[in-house]
Amino acid sequence: MKNDSKKIMKLIEEKLSPIAEKIGGNKHLMAMRDGFISAMPFLIVGSFLLIFAYPPFDKETTFSFGKAWINFATTYGDKILLPFNMTMGIMAIFVTISTAYSLLEAYKLDRLTGVLLALMGFLLISAPAQNGQLSISFLGAKGLFAGILIALFSVEVFRFCKEKKLTIKLPSGVPPRIAKSFELLIPVLLLIIIIYPLSLLCQNLYGKLIPELIMTVISPIVKVTDSLPGMLFMIFLANFLWFMGIHVSVVTGVLNVFLYANAALNQEALVAGEKMTKVFTEPFWSAYITLGGAGATLSLTILFLFSRAKHLKTIGKLSIVPSIFNINEPVLFGTPLTMNPIFFIPLIFAPMVNATIAYFLTKLEFVPMLYSLPPWTVPAPFLAMWASGWNFKAFLLVIFLMFVSGLIWYPFMKVYEKQLLEQENTEEEEVSFDDL
Repeated sequence: MKNDSKKIMKLIEEKLSPIAEKIGGNKHLMAMRDGFISAMPFLIVGSFLLIFAYPPFDKETTFSFGKAWINFATTYGDKILLPFNMTMGIMAIFVTISTAYSLLEAYKLDRLTGVLLALMGFLLISAPAQNGQLSISFLGAKGLFAGILIALFSVEVFRFCKEKKLTIKLPSGVPPRIAKSFELLIPVLLLIIIIYPLSLLCQNLYGKLIPELIMTVISPIVKVTDSLPGMLFMIFLANFLWFMGIHVSVVTGVLNVFLYANAALNQEALVAGEKMTKVFTEPFWSAYITLGGAGATLSLTILFLFSRAKHLKTIGKLSIVPSIFNINEPVLFGTPLTMNPIFFIPLIFAPMVNATIAYFLTKLEFVPMLYSLPPWTVPAPFLAMWASGWNFKAFLLVIFLMFVSGLIWYPFMKVYEKQLLEQENTEEEEVSFDDL
């Protein structure tokens, strides 16, 4: 059994880890990840305003504070929602700009002109002007996938032109900013020649803009990612990478597109007075699945505090505060959980069990759908309550999931603790013998 474990570890280290690291360093995946990170302030503040517009009280409430809040939201609803419409409502613009910026930075291209190129391309295919007005229908969640694709494509067009010297070069005496703006002339022309006829073709053949057509094509994938099997697969993949000691940006770079899109679609449904249908959102991931960090390790950190092994107790003391705020690198690498066969099963399956329980309780409407986007560093119980519109049941569910994940981690922690205690006793005996 021990030899088999060593063979598996060797296979992971020599074969799988290099592949995962190479994929994880992909510039396009990193740009997608950074695109959402940079756009987060707008998404968090915009989604937070929905809580003011839709109070967590029944319309028939007799609670005076609740009645006052409802009356305020009814009277000033449009004004409250305007900042939401200018943040979450056009989230695809922010993500397009920040995704393009990140990739431009990786290629060491001029960021300002490159970002303007990506923005022009996105607006051209997503919001064609009609009667002097731009439609915002595909500037939000429905245009997210198109925005990311056009951001990546426009930067590649820019890079192609630079590498092939298909740019207009002005004399050295021309101010740098003017020279850089002229460098963009041919990339702008080339991007329009490529994507505008394609947009017209899509409209004539299918009666749809490119973002709408993309959403239609990938709708089966969106449905799969919002299903329990799809969710469990992504959790398994992410935590398997953590087990190998590899950051999960390779997974989250792609996954975030779906998680944020689902949260935005829930928000759009709430504003439209429709039923929210998306379970697998970014706050669902942060609050219910990775509470305390990857592997749902907050419970494990608490268990460490009461361990008889000095090493685990020390790790628990050092890690408890970061873990409360969903930062668990001290636990992952200090214990270590990574590349440690003892902890493979709980690291993979604790978050999967959490996800399964939370999925069914959400589907059964015991807890509401999560739609708001708190910062991921908010402690998990409060993050869930915030994301659900201050529903206390979401808070209680996180506490229950902490208990469940603790039960999963406990027997494996005790096995490792036993090993460490034996090592510590051996070391103490050797020290005592040396003293003699």
